[in-house]
Amino acid sequence: MYPESYEYHPLYPKPEDFEIIQKDENSGFGVISRKAFKKGELIAAMNGERIDEIRQHSLQIEPGLHLYDIHFSGYFLHSCSPNVHLDMQNMLVSVVRDIKPGDYILMDYAQTEDVLYHQFPCSCGAANCRGWITGRREAIDESDPMYQQFVQSSVAAI
Repeated sequence: MYPESYEYHPLYPKPEDFEIIQKDENSGFGVISRKAFKKGELIAAMNGERIDEIRQHSLQIEPGLHLYDIHFSGYFLHSCSPNVHLDMQNMLVSVVRDIKPGDYILMDYAQTEDVLYHQFPCSCGAANCRGWITGRREAIDESDPMYQQFVQSSVAAI
């Protein structure tokens, strides 16, 4: 999945293990597993360009440093109940909940991001769903038109 120009790593994701597909128009692309992985298993190493700005498909390594990975981890979808954990210091992905073939690889964006590229309403359906997704160190942008729509639809649902 990573270009041949990247230095070889035995844990780089392989096309027989993962596939990037378009989930839907709202979620965009996501990574699905082509095989089963067990809780606790180390499943992949990540790579990409190291940049100093937040972009869509980037993951925060540390404040002011991001991994821009348009080949694999940049397409992990959000869930408030993720099935993977990202070790951004060692660039490794491990399983926190068993994964079956066909499952999306799901991370909690607040695990790595202080501030998101763009806040959004969550549709993960998890019992612990936060409803509105932000980075771990940012307040909800109440002026965001999407947030206003989210609040109105939440009130209407009550």
